[in-house]
Amino acid sequence: MPNISGLYTALSGMNAQRRVLDVTAHNVANQATEGYHRQRVDLRAVGVSDVATVFAGRDIRVGGVDATAVTRMIDNLAEDRALRQTATYGGTQTMRANLDRIEMTFPEPSENGIAAQLDELWASWSDLSSDPDNPVVRSQLLDRARGVIEALGRASADLDAVSDSSARQVPSMANEVNNLADRIAKLNQAIVGSGDNANGLLDQRDLLVKELAGLTGAVSRPAANGAVDVTINGRAIVSGPRAEPVNGSTGTFIWVTDGATVSAPPSRMAALAKTINDVVPRYRAALDDVAATLVTQVNALHTTGYDLSGATGLNFFDPAKLTAQSISLSSDVDGQPEKVAAGAPAFPGPVAPGLFDGDLARQLATLADGAGGPGMKYQSMVAALGSEARTATQRDVVQSEMTLAANIRADSVGGVSIDEEMANLMSAQRAYAASARVLTSVDEMLGVLMRTGAGR
Repeated sequence: MPNISGLYTALSGMNAQRRVLDVTAHNVANQATEGYHRQRVDLRAVGVSDVATVFAGRDIRVGGVDATAVTRMIDNLAEDRALRQTATYGGTQTMRANLDRIEMTFPEPSENGIAAQLDELWASWSDLSSDPDNPVVRSQLLDRARGVIEALGRASADLDAVSDSSARQVPSMANEVNNLADRIAKLNQAIVGSGDNANGLLDQRDLLVKELAGLTGAVSRPAANGAVDVTINGRAIVSGPRAEPVNGSTGTFIWVTDGATVSAPPSRMAALAKTINDVVPRYRAALDDVAATLVTQVNALHTTGYDLSGATGLNFFDPAKLTAQSISLSSDVDGQPEKVAAGAPAFPGPVAPGLFDGDLARQLATLADGAGGPGMKYQSMVAALGSEARTATQRDVVQSEMTLAANIRADSVGGVSIDEEMANLMSAQRAYAASARVLTSVDEMLGVLMRTGAGR
C-alpha cells in the first residue's frame, strides 16, 4: 500500500505549506504594527517510525511533514539592550525638553529680556548724571527700574512653572506606571494559560514593558512558564500574574504594600527629579543672586548721595527684598522721583536748579561693566544655561541614535521584511503546488489500480 502512504505524504505537505502561507500573510499584514515580531512555521519531517497505523489488517507506514509550531522570532539579548536604551532615552528627552523651557525663561538677546532691561537702567543713570535735576529723567529712571523688577519677577515665576509642571507629572506618572504594571500582569496570566498560541499576547506585553521602561527605567526577566518579572532597581513591580502598586514621589517610587522606596534609574521619572531637585533650584539661586547683587550694589552707592532736597541715606531698592520674586523699589523713592539721589549739592543747603552734582549717578551707571556686578552675573548664568541646554540636546541626539540602533538590531531578527516574506510566499506556493501535483498523481495511480483490480 505505498500509494496510500504517498497520498498522506502529499496531503501533509499541502497542509504544512498552507500553514506557512497563512503565517506569511499574517506577517505581511502586520509589517507596520508597532511591537509586532514576525513569525515562522516550524516544520518537522515525519519519518516512518513516527506514524504506524493498522488499516484493514495491514501496517501502513507514512512519512511527510508536520507544522509543529509557529515560532515568534526574537533576539532576547538585543531586545534587552533596546529596552535599556529606551529607558535612558526617556530621561534624555525629558531633560532636553525641560532645559529648553528654562532657556525660554531667559530670551536673550531680546528687547524684553533682563539684559536689555538692565542696560536701560544703567543708561537712565547715565542720563541722570548729565541732567540730575530733571524730573522727566528721574521718572524715566524709576520706570526702567520697575522694568528690571518685572523682568526678574517674570523669570522667577517661569522657573517655578517649570518646577511645578514637573512635580504635577509625578503622581500622574505613578498612575500610568500602575496601569501598565497591571496590564502586564494580566497578560502574563493570559500567556501562561494560552499554551503555544501566545505570540500576539507576547508582542502586546513586550510593548507595554518597553513603555514602562521609558517611564521608570524598569527591566524585565523571563520566567520559565512564559511570564516575565519586571523590576525597578531590583524591586519587583510585576511578579508573574501579580502587580505591586506604587506611589510616586520626586525621583522615587513607594511600594504601597510595605512602604519601601526605590530610586528611579535613568528614565523620565529620574529626569523629572533632577529638574525639580537640581536644575530649577540652581538657576533660581543664580537669578536670586543677580537680584540681590543689584539691590546691594545700587543701595550701597545710593545711600551715600543726596536727593533734590539735600536728604541722604536713602535706599533705592528695598534692602529686605533680595530675591528675583520679591525685589522692589524702596518706599524712600517709589513714586517720588525727586527722592532719587544723583550726587551731592555743589554747596551746603537747599539745592537750586542747575546746581546739583550728578557724580553719584555716573558711578551708578558704571555698575553696568563692573566685575561681579548684576549684569556680569546674569550673563554668566545665561551662558551656563545655554551650555547645559546644548549638552542636553547633544545627549538626546546621541541617545536617540543609540536607541534607534538598538531597535534596528532587535528588528533585524523580529522585524518583518517584505522582500523576505515575498520570497517565503513564492517558495510556499511552489511547494504547495508540487504537493498538489503529487496528490493528483497518487490519486490517478490509485484509480488505475482500482480499475485494474475490478477488471480481473
